[in-house]
Amino acid sequence: MRITFSGVVATLIVLGIALFVGWPMVSYAASVAPDASAFSFWRDLWPIFQPLVALFATVFVPGLFAWVAARLVALLKISSDAQRAEYERQLREALHQSAVNALNFALTKSGLTPAAATIGPGLVSEAVRYVETKNPEAVKKLGVTGDALRDIITSKIPIVLQR
Repeated sequence: MRITFSGVVATLIVLGIALFVGWPMVSYAASVAPDASAFSFWRDLWPIFQPLVALFATVFVPGLFAWVAARLVALLKISSDAQRAEYERQLREALHQSAVNALNFALTKSGLTPAAATIGPGLVSEAVRYVETKNPEAVKKLGVTGDALRDIITSKIPIVLQR
């Protein structure tokens, strides 16, 4: 069984409605029930504290439910693995496309054309700087190191030279 955020929220809404409807019924039943002790201490104090209890129930209980729901979501790590995988795939694609763009930028900046270019370490270093500057989120989220980024850019050299 998979627990989803909408399922948790729906359960909390149903519980809230049940409390909203059930609380007055319990209160009414308690008020019409015969009292074992006519001089009950709590029965005398209830009219004083009833507005405070009602205020607490209407103001703090929904906030408490929201807090509990947020903690449950964090505790159960309710999220879509498919969405996370899709997001990481898009980041990887963006990083690889950025590597191709970086090589093209480095070639253009150096004044070389892809047909006559010999891509050396200087151009690769310029491309690494370009990717780190223009696409820092993908580099950071994917945890790509400078050497790994250099390898990705080096793997894109044949694609750039074929254009």
